[in-house]
Amino acid sequence: MRRRRQAATGEPTALPGGGVPDPAAALGPEGRAGLRGTTHEPTASMSAAVVSGAKWSTSARLVTQAMQFLVGLLLARLLLPEDFGLVASVYVISGFAVMFFELGLGAALIQRSTISERDMSTVFWVNALGGILFAALLAAAAPLVASFYGQAELVTLTPLVALAFTLSVGVVHSALLQRRLAFKTVAQIEVAAAVLGHATTVTAALAGAGAYALVYGPLVTSAAASVGSFAAVRWVPRHFISPTSLRELWRFSGGLLGFNVVNYWGRNVDNLLVGRELGAAPLGLYNRAYNLMLLPIAQITGALGRVMFPALSAMQGDYARMRTAYLRALRITNALAVPMLLGLAATAEGLVPLLWGPNWDATIPLLQILCLAGVPQCIGSSTGWLYQATGRTTLMFLMGAIGTVLAVVLIVVGLRWGVVGVAVAVLARYWVMMPVGVHVAGRAVGLKVRTVLAHAGPTFAAAGVMGLLVWGLPEVLALDRRAVPVVVGQVALGVLVYVGTMLLVARSLVAEVRGVLRRR
Repeated sequence: MRRRRQAATGEPTALPGGGVPDPAAALGPEGRAGLRGTTHEPTASMSAAVVSGAKWSTSARLVTQAMQFLVGLLLARLLLPEDFGLVASVYVISGFAVMFFELGLGAALIQRSTISERDMSTVFWVNALGGILFAALLAAAAPLVASFYGQAELVTLTPLVALAFTLSVGVVHSALLQRRLAFKTVAQIEVAAAVLGHATTVTAALAGAGAYALVYGPLVTSAAASVGSFAAVRWVPRHFISPTSLRELWRFSGGLLGFNVVNYWGRNVDNLLVGRELGAAPLGLYNRAYNLMLLPIAQITGALGRVMFPALSAMQGDYARMRTAYLRALRITNALAVPMLLGLAATAEGLVPLLWGPNWDATIPLLQILCLAGVPQCIGSSTGWLYQATGRTTLMFLMGAIGTVLAVVLIVVGLRWGVVGVAVAVLARYWVMMPVGVHVAGRAVGLKVRTVLAHAGPTFAAAGVMGLLVWGLPEVLALDRRAVPVVVGQVALGVLVYVGTMLLVARSLVAEVRGVLRRR
């Protein structure tokens, strides 16, 4: 749950002698090169490496998101909305602190053309020591967090969540794997960690742990991911923190950190204010609706973003090539994610009770509104690839600040109408900011808004037609939207209408998506 607002941003998760070997040799079939410095440099093998990376990254996303979805169905029947709301409340605070203890330095290691042993050692120790510091600070602040939300249970929940800071120490190892585009190894680590974490959550929920079950699982996931990264990359720090390395890395990560801070609150001020003003139960309903909406975006944009950031970084200076790669990735993202979002909105009245049971009916209007808010995010979230690959993180920060101010104003106004008003505020924020963000980020590589919208137009039109027909079918035929056969029929109709329309208006894109899925 802590990661749910980061997945949609399009941002990456985050050697003695400093030798510079050939990048093709550094990649290798599994990225199992030595640990000496490497450079980002376009080579003949880059396209194949990107395709392979996208395959593994997307596959890992498919598996982990499928697990999250299925486990979520079970947890919705084992836990109460209040349990989800309690944990979401504390994750708003802990998620903010996560950015500071890592400082965006992992992304800086990925973006830099050459890294040294001192660079990696610096990032490792900043991450490790920062984790201990922030775990202690968050644990000490537990009474204040509980008082802010008016929830006494957070006094004990907050220190448990804080333990994650001390367990997430694989930032350097993960960055090294991503630099080499060794996404098969990354995928194996992520899937194994997710299996262990979800198993822990379900076991704890069955044992009656309540909200604590939602904390135990992520702790196990963090620990398993760190252990897996250490096992995959046999590297240990040989120096302590180097002020010189820290200053050089900060040139990139400082702007990225600033963006992450303002973007985080822009994306989580809804959670904060709903939990504070409306309580844990409304927050639990809102959080579940947001998470379900986020699944298509996180599944597709997140997977491609993991690959596109290092790939575009390797193309620095070749703007024509960057534009082509970006637009191709964006076309595929929209073709897959947009129909899923509009399909969710169209079938929500039958899908929510079918998946989660009658206790979650209040999420139906929230899910419908938030799915419409997710459509512009399919484009807007990808702008982070361009900002970071071109090193324009300061501009990224400024745009994030503007978006956050707009979000806060709209959400404060929307609170007057409860969680539905907050969802409408989120909808307005993303539709307003999407063209602005594309304009500013696209200037770095000579990309215009009208070009991006022209590439997205056929997909948006086909998905819109599909959504209207799927929603209108039960209305025209006077069918019970909650009946399972009706929901199944809506889904089948949606697939047929969307694919058929796309074959008429964008046949080449259909072929491209089929090729990508076949390779995956």
